[in-house]
Amino acid sequence: MPVGAAAAAGYRAAQKRQAAAKIRQQEEMRLMQMMARYDKSNDGHLNKDELGDLLQDVNNGERPTEEEIQWVLQVADRQDGEVSDQLGVADVQVAVNTWRAYRENKEHIDQVFEKYDADKSGKLEFEDLKKMLTDLNDGVPPADSEVEHVLKKADSKDGQEDGAVNRMEVVYAVAIWYARLDALENQRMQTKCCVVC
Repeated sequence: MPVGAAAAAGYRAAQKRQAAAKIRQQEEMRLMQMMARYDKSNDGHLNKDELGDLLQDVNNGERPTEEEIQWVLQVADRQDGEVSDQLGVADVQVAVNTWRAYRENKEHIDQVFEKYDADKSGKLEFEDLKKMLTDLNDGVPPADSEVEHVLKKADSKDGQEDGAVNRMEVVYAVAIWYARLDALENQRMQTKCCVVC
């Protein structure tokens, strides 16, 4: 690479790093502003009620249910390994992203529960989940161990295992299922490659 081209590439890389740093600074500033606005107790954390206020604003004025607020709190609070029932600055972004993902998929989640929640309990138990995963798997029933894996991981996402997947956990269950399928496909391809090579 000629010296001029290398210098230009280095300059472009430096510009990208500076732009990324600026975006990170803006995001940090936005999070600090959110904390200042919703941290009514001025303790540097958001409790459940304060988080509910934030999510209400993110949700265009419609307050989430207590169950939804509690779920978002538990998911975001568990991200740093410490469970304190309050969110620090870093947890707030996780909470907002978690809520947005749930809201963006709410219509689909409602359809899933209408179809698979046999007893209308608001939870997908083992057999309900197996039927859903069978449909996601093009009609091929998954092994019970695969259903158990998805159930256990999705159910433990919020730290409150009850042996079923609730409305908020179903998006995570689907993600776990597809991640597992992707991992199995990658493993199959690597095995195939090694045999062919």
